[in-house]
Amino acid sequence: MSLSLDIRKRFPGFALDVQLEAGEERVALLGASGCGKSCTLRCIAGVETPDEGRIVVNGVTFFDSEAGVNLTPQRRKTALLFQNYQLFPNLTVGENVCAGMDLRLPAAERRRQARAFLAIFGMERFADRHPLQLSGGQQQRVALARMIAARPGIFMFDEPFSALDSYLKGALEQNLLDLFDVVRATVLYVSHDIDEAFRFCDRICVLDAGRVAEVGPTDRIVNHPTTLATLRLTGCKNTSRARRVDAHHVEALDWGMTFATRSEVPADVAHVGIRASYIHRDARDGENSFALTVARTSDSRFERVVLLEAPAGNPACRLQWKVSRVDVPEDRMPHAGDTLKLHFDASRIYLVSE
Repeated sequence: MSLSLDIRKRFPGFALDVQLEAGEERVALLGASGCGKSCTLRCIAGVETPDEGRIVVNGVTFFDSEAGVNLTPQRRKTALLFQNYQLFPNLTVGENVCAGMDLRLPAAERRRQARAFLAIFGMERFADRHPLQLSGGQQQRVALARMIAARPGIFMFDEPFSALDSYLKGALEQNLLDLFDVVRATVLYVSHDIDEAFRFCDRICVLDAGRVAEVGPTDRIVNHPTTLATLRLTGCKNTSRARRVDAHHVEALDWGMTFATRSEVPADVAHVGIRASYIHRDARDGENSFALTVARTSDSRFERVVLLEAPAGNPACRLQWKVSRVDVPEDRMPHAGDTLKLHFDASRIYLVSE
């Protein structure tokens, strides 16, 4: 199973220019809203037509602008699961699953296979119901069963959990992992959630303003980003323009702070990044220790987000710090107006040149 993608498509005020090679693996398309993730999937499925380029799936040319090839969506045999599951409301659950199967199969065999695919997701007992009689989570399970039944050459998911509450999302993520256990194909998974991409995918392709910013194994993309777009999309809340001081010191220009670094600072360093969870309370003096004032705090169930005034004093360039609230007394938590000695781990400072 393989994908070779090299396409360009122009819209008013936006241009898509994407190149990607993938094998029998799960690849996340990660990026901010409007960066071209969904459009890329639609071009592969044949819902959108690129202006130029080439799309080849498992040796079959779906699109080639130079050769004049542009297969219809029906001939491409792709599976694309949108945020809404697009089940046929007039068909039963079983009939929905049968709809994508090879019509050369006897009807009885299609029904047997449909129940077998539904059983993977615990939905076989609903085969005779209609989609509107099901919950959103049940409809998604049916849509996943239909995807497998169609035996597509490539599986594509367009933010399938974005409309679900956290409890249902957690349960249905396990259903998706069940699907991945039984398919051996190229899988493209669109998301703007780095945790989803990390859980589901082998590699991440970061898209920024219609172009590929970076591609690599999930762990490397998350822990060793090389571009500012990747750094921000992988959840780094603190980024600043940077200047190299020497081989192991970098100045964060937006914060007015200079850090010692474990890795060597590139000559062309452009930005420095520090994750909000990698700042620690520490009484020591010395490199990477600063007395910072708390500007504001806000709480979630398990952590407190703390905004810190940087020495540069620019309110638009405050640092974000995340502190666990689990089993921590309130009098030991940071509060607005506190001045605290904080330490920045030299091994946790990101340096990017693009």
